[in-house]
Amino acid sequence: MTPNHDFQTVRTLIARNAALYPHKTAMKEFETGRSCTFEDLLERAKKIGSALHGMGVKKGERVGIMSQNSYEYMELVLSVTAAGYVFVPVNFRLAGREMAGVLSDAEPVVLFVQEQYVKTAQEIKGELPSVREYVHIGPVETRPDGWRGYEEMIQCAAPMGWVEALDEDDLAMLMYTSGTTGAPKGVMQTHLNLYHCGRTCAFNNCIETEDIGFTICPMYHVTATTSFFGPFYRGATSILFQKFDAEALFEAAREEHIVAGMLATPMVRMLLDVWPSVKDRCDVSSMKKLWFAGAGIIPAVYKQFIDTFGCILGEHHGTTETTGVTANLSAKDIAKELTDDNLRILESCGRDAYDCEVLIVDDNDNPVVAPGEGEMKVRGLGTSLGYWRKEEQTKKAFRNGWFYTEDICHIDEKGYIYIIDRKKDMIITGGENVYPAEIEKVVNEHPAVRESSAIGVPHPVWGEAIAAIVVLNDGATLDAAGLIQYCKGRIAGYKVPKIVHFIPEMPRNPAGKISKPELRKQFGAA
Repeated sequence: MTPNHDFQTVRTLIARNAALYPHKTAMKEFETGRSCTFEDLLERAKKIGSALHGMGVKKGERVGIMSQNSYEYMELVLSVTAAGYVFVPVNFRLAGREMAGVLSDAEPVVLFVQEQYVKTAQEIKGELPSVREYVHIGPVETRPDGWRGYEEMIQCAAPMGWVEALDEDDLAMLMYTSGTTGAPKGVMQTHLNLYHCGRTCAFNNCIETEDIGFTICPMYHVTATTSFFGPFYRGATSILFQKFDAEALFEAAREEHIVAGMLATPMVRMLLDVWPSVKDRCDVSSMKKLWFAGAGIIPAVYKQFIDTFGCILGEHHGTTETTGVTANLSAKDIAKELTDDNLRILESCGRDAYDCEVLIVDDNDNPVVAPGEGEMKVRGLGTSLGYWRKEEQTKKAFRNGWFYTEDICHIDEKGYIYIIDRKKDMIITGGENVYPAEIEKVVNEHPAVRESSAIGVPHPVWGEAIAAIVVLNDGATLDAAGLIQYCKGRIAGYKVPKIVHFIPEMPRNPAGKISKPELRKQFGAA
């Protein structure tokens, strides 16, 4: 029998949903109420593909976007990839110069620009010789001369539909990493990767066709891809948010009866902070299948969320390179372990996700015997093709079908994985290896501390000294001497911070994780 390699694609998902649920709402933007059915989405996706073909875009060429979350953004994610072109989302939080760096690397031939980024696009236009067409997303009166209009482009498209043949191994998206280890790298995600992303998210979180999903994470990030494609795979409706707003999410739960969706780590704490002010007017009982990713949550905060809303919040470990989830800690697993008084489960990121294999290996690439520690490596249907035009970095991270995450982990007898720290973040002080997470765990247990991060700073005797960067809870007071004294006896003496800095808030990367590179810039010479 001839293998069928054109089925597991974004095009299949769009067409299947339109065939099965033509008049059902596919997606709705919460702030504006704009929506479309699955049948509408199919028609518009074909028109967008036809319009791009009419502009001369060829299969495999890149199409970029400078925009915040929007209805048009997600429509383009689906339409550009389904047409056989490669979608390039740009982190809207970057400075213009940084956006230019991403786009000049990707070399898109068409660039969609939301109204508020027109000025930036015009400023960097000279650095983007590959761009042949600019398409404006916004009111006609603010459209620059010579640019096409988004809706006009769709309305004028020839009714020819999709013209390019698709294969599941075709490149679908060029998603740039947050660049915490240097310049952002374009991760080459295929149609199979995106199809898998939806399937594994749906299975991991038990999403049903009748559920209402939501996407509130930034759409340039893999968390949003996961959050949208999970419900989309099942033919479920998705509510789209232009930005994260805790009160708006609670209101959406009340009005739209949302059931399933993904949060970035900081959002969990923000929801808890806002809840007391809205709980009397917002019924959120529909929310049953939430999950988060980005970094671990302080166990006390995790437990507070469960005590407040019930055991409805699971955790994903994932990477851009694996097109989302690699390990999954389900709410069901959490409930079972908490019944057995295993509070440590709240520190785990779970076990292998669907269609993924996770191994914890030693320095010689041998699987460690549980319980044990080592580096996480992953393989599965989400494993991307590597880094765009970065052969050496691809060879280093992707080896023999596996992606090496550089996460140092502990695995227990049940197969639950616990992230210890990033390999590159290890501190060497006085010849001793110290993982920052060991310190952060203790510091975060202090009742005055909201969150913390530990880094190594140069020291003439020890090589590196441990510095703790701390954010306090509102109204709390604590000084360096008090925190250092608190740590003594709770961790080994050489792990106790020698330096403490208090700051109002942590710098974060696009994934919502605390940015240690930025902290090193600020405090690394201390």
